[in-house]
Amino acid sequence: MRLTRKAFAVGAISAGLLAAGATGAFAATAASPSPAASTGGTHKTVNELKHRADQRLDKLTARANAARQRVDANQKLTAAQKAKLDADLDKLVTDAATARHQVDAVTDRVGLKAARAALRTVQADRRQLVADRKAVNAARHDPTSGS
Repeated sequence: MRLTRKAFAVGAISAGLLAAGATGAFAATAASPSPAASTGGTHKTVNELKHRADQRLDKLTARANAARQRVDANQKLTAAQKAKLDADLDKLVTDAATARHQVDAVTDRVGLKAARAALRTVQADRRQLVADRKAVNAARHDPTSGS
């Protein structure tokens, strides 16, 4: 089962990188100068940024669903541990869907800036999932826990 744990960790880290990248795309737009002040730089259009965020959120959602299947299939986890990880995964998927709706509704760079809050929420959910997974691993390997 050590391989399953490693696969879950890789999936969680990858999901985090995807979420961080989606937020990074929007952070870059906030620091860029206005189009009128631009001297022909290579700024991405709003539609390109929306497409990139949608792709990353799709991957994040797919990885979270795969992680949920691995958690549910893991016989070494207690019911409470599975419930905690499933709740974290549910929140991650729900907030990713909310962020996707906000990004899809955007029509300009001001809207992109407003959508960053939803993407940060997805990042926070991912960090919470990673922290809970570490706690579950620590509890499983703690010799005083009796497991």
